[in-house]
Amino acid sequence: MVPQVAPELADEPVELVDELEIADALLTGDHFGIDVEVVDVLGSRFESARLTGGRFTRSRVTDCVFAGCDLSGVTFDDCRFTRVELHDCRLSGLQIAACRLSDVAFVDCRIDGANFRMVEAVRCELERCDLTDADFYGAALDGARIERCDLTRVELSKAKLVGATLRGSTLDDIRGGDSLRGVTLSSAQLVPAALAIFGALQITIDDEGT
Repeated sequence: MVPQVAPELADEPVELVDELEIADALLTGDHFGIDVEVVDVLGSRFESARLTGGRFTRSRVTDCVFAGCDLSGVTFDDCRFTRVELHDCRLSGLQIAACRLSDVAFVDCRIDGANFRMVEAVRCELERCDLTDADFYGAALDGARIERCDLTRVELSKAKLVGATLRGSTLDDIRGGDSLRGVTLSSAQLVPAALAIFGALQITIDDEGT
């Protein structure tokens, strides 16, 4: 389901502080290193906003769009995202472990080195994203659509991916290949997927002596 954002948004400057509710707002500008708790953002759009190195605790983001934003190194602690889209955003080193995501889409984003450990995601989509070295240990991603993404060296150990689609994604040197059970791949991905599964099962290929 797509975010329900109002056609007209208030573009007055917004200062992000604790226990704040923001609705139908256009958020831009610099918010470097903010540290806020219990913030609710509803029906709003973040446009070219810079929140680098910030922290959000026990906060909710609902029916929002992030476009061209920099969230590098941002930490979301015990947060919930519902009907959220992120387009062309930089999220290198994102810390979103153990958060809950429902109907969330990442499109054309740089999310390398991000921490998605133990995330609970329902109807999550990642398309054309750089997820190099990201960590999805123990994440619940059943039915996720992860297509045309760079998953080089991604950690998938103990992740749940049943029904997920990984078509067109780079699978070189991924860890936890046994978590690929139940996913859909394209034929071009068979070799890197097989190597990941062999590695997880500690299968050694040895042609010596043949």
